[in-house]
Amino acid sequence: MAKKESFLSKIRGESSNLNEEEELKKELLDLKISLSSGQLKETHKIKEIRKSIAQLKTIQKEALKEQNNDG
Repeated sequence: MAKKESFLSKIRGESSNLNEEEELKKELLDLKISLSSGQLKETHKIKEIRKSIAQLKTIQKEALKEQNNDG
């Protein structure tokens, strides 16, 4: 649980969530290309990156809801 909390606090502290998401998507694409060519040994990284992207999007959506409720 502490790992998830530290991850969430890290994301909330950053103002460049869009850049973070773009970097993760690029890394995911690179991993998928490596997987298709048979060079990827650590296939678990694909799942980790997909999970990170989903967490980023969730936090962005929560922040958007808070802004809409406040304004």
